[in-house]
Amino acid sequence: MHYADLGEKLQREGYKTASLTKRAISMMIDDFLISFLIVIAFLDSFSNAKTFEEVMTITDKLIIYIFIAYTLYHWIFVAIYGKTIGKIITKIKVIDTQTFDKPDFFRSFIRSVFRNFDEMFFYAGMMVAFFDPYNRALHDIIGRCVVVEDN
Repeated sequence: MHYADLGEKLQREGYKTASLTKRAISMMIDDFLISFLIVIAFLDSFSNAKTFEEVMTITDKLIIYIFIAYTLYHWIFVAIYGKTIGKIITKIKVIDTQTFDKPDFFRSFIRSVFRNFDEMFFYAGMMVAFFDPYNRALHDIIGRCVVVEDN
């Protein structure tokens, strides 16, 4: 889909692209929630850590669990509700660029996995959103989604 086609369809359907500020706040809320749950789930390990280096060592050992938790969170919430808790709070949602409905389970999964790889590499894929006319990050483009205001 070309940029002009997407813009025309968004306008026709009455959607406004979510701002980068709302997206960033949403991401911070989601990251905090997932991190909190991970710390609770592995409280025994984290409570024994006495230095920042020990916390980082524990985090390194748990990286696969952290990746799975983040993937499941984003995948399930976006597939079922079209939004995560952070997006609910900031009043934005994810829609499929083809159907203009919440993404199906496959598209949500693809978007979630690429979002998590992006996060592992210092949010490099989010930089794309600064140049995309619809504020789409790389994981949105790959997942064929766009984040819009939730009226």
